[in-house]
Amino acid sequence: MKRKRSTRMAHHKKLRLGLMAASATLAILAAGCSSPAGLSDSVEGSFIRAAATWDINHDGVVTCDEWRAYVGQLFKDADVNRDGKLSPEEFARLSKMDRLFETADFKYYDVERKGYVTESDMVDRRNPAFVELDKQNTCRLNTYQLRAATVEQPKKENPAIPGSR
Repeated sequence: MKRKRSTRMAHHKKLRLGLMAASATLAILAAGCSSPAGLSDSVEGSFIRAAATWDINHDGVVTCDEWRAYVGQLFKDADVNRDGKLSPEEFARLSKMDRLFETADFKYYDVERKGYVTESDMVDRRNPAFVELDKQNTCRLNTYQLRAATVEQPKKENPAIPGSR
């Protein structure tokens, strides 16, 4: 009986710590501060911070398929003239629908400098959140991975930069 109680208490402690970490991260992001893990305005950081919103079926796991479906729907909504291409003006509509596309902007997706972006340009490009966090290439990110990526990590000293701690 005593062992079950201590196990239960340890579990509750982990849950409380996880909730506290999530609350702190949300407070930092809500205050408009950059992410504590150094993800500030980088494209990778923007993708990682936004990843939880792509969980279409709300199961706590974001998959590559959910990302593709999410982007595909946004693309269709932004493609006003239905030509299968987003002009810079149409892409601006996309960035109003999801602020992620203010950082991962038109130039980010128009790699070939065609002057337009196709749905394929967007869904076929590797999503930086998966590149950074999906180390086993399962095409799945869970809430723990996403939370860990946004919780402050101790800074390591860079030998090339004195006092870089």
